[in-house]
Amino acid sequence: MLVITKEKVKALKERLRNPSEASQCRGELKKMLEIKETLYWRADAGSCCVGCSLPARLFWEVQLLEAALRALEEGDGNKAASLLEDFASSQVECT
Repeated sequence: MLVITKEKVKALKERLRNPSEASQCRGELKKMLEIKETLYWRADAGSCCVGCSLPARLFWEVQLLEAALRALEEGDGNKAASLLEDFASSQVECT
């Protein structure tokens, strides 16, 4: 099970710049996207309970991860890393 933490996102961002690690990074990005899509779907389905800000935030995160994955698949690891940096800065630590 993958837990999305700032540390893991930061490590992935650094590895995205290395073309030899692209396939492993692609798998991690896909898993992160799957997690966020599931959270978005659940939050959107229950938006009457969680309010409208959570689904909107999760939708934005899904869009960033999709764009990062597209950039990586197009061979632009630097753009993917930059998009992942935006994603990382949007994450809120839950304690």
